[in-house]
Amino acid sequence: MKCQRCGAEIPDDKIYCEKCGTAVQMVPDYNPAEDIAIGTEEVRDRGASAAGGNVRTVSRRRWRCGLAGVSLAILGLLCYRSAYQYVLPTEGTAAEPEEEVLPEVTPVLVERPQFGTQPGAYSYSPMLTILYGGNRQGEIHYTMDGTTPDEGSAVYRTPVSIGEGTTVVRAVFICDDGVQSEEASGTYYVSFQYPDEPVFSVPSGSYEGGISVTITAGEGCRIYYTTNGEEPGLHSKLYQGPVYIAPGHTVLQAVSVAEDGGSSAITEASYNVSEIIETPEEENTGIPAEEPAIP
Repeated sequence: MKCQRCGAEIPDDKIYCEKCGTAVQMVPDYNPAEDIAIGTEEVRDRGASAAGGNVRTVSRRRWRCGLAGVSLAILGLLCYRSAYQYVLPTEGTAAEPEEEVLPEVTPVLVERPQFGTQPGAYSYSPMLTILYGGNRQGEIHYTMDGTTPDEGSAVYRTPVSIGEGTTVVRAVFICDDGVQSEEASGTYYVSFQYPDEPVFSVPSGSYEGGISVTITAGEGCRIYYTTNGEEPGLHSKLYQGPVYIAPGHTVLQAVSVAEDGGSSAITEASYNVSEIIETPEEENTGIPAEEPAIP
């Protein structure tokens, strides 16, 4: 075999030219023109009329197969490229991690406490009640200074009196297992209607013998009084009739309290009472007194 490039002889056991290094072409180059020529010669042997049709048939089949192959190759390349871009992220963009799907947790609902006494404005001191209508076991914790209630807050057991001023009450229900309800809150505005001061029937002063003092106040008011110098209040004596002032020095103080709990200012009177000293009468003996002598 001769080298197609330099013409040197190539041994049968070699697959390249030792002179120029050109590889031996084991398969001859495909030339469609040769096939067409071969096909044409075969057809001519069979007849001129049949030869033309067969040549056209063979050529069309080859071109169709070639075109189909090219189309399949282009289609495969496009599919591969699309799949590659889908799997690998575009340069410069980080792949987003898949979100972890957590199982849905159903929350345990605990009813919030309810105020038996509705928040609002009052002219008296209301008694606050806090209720829990659920079926869980636990306790109501509350605050009255505006702070957030928790396990360390006061435990509600009995009604609570709300004093004068603005009071913010916040409460929660805490179950025995530690689960806590939502918070209930309310604001109370308490402003008392103050009654007039009590009036004494006897003013301060000095007197002889014991005296009785009548105390009067506004309609519907209760009167509380003291005679020992202490300030009167709800813990003092309740006025039910005239107050007797015994001989000596006495300070009488009294306050009137309205039905809504409002208290008046204190009325005060100071009494100096002296004892009455009776003069003894002369004894009547029945003997006339001697007349003075006439000189």
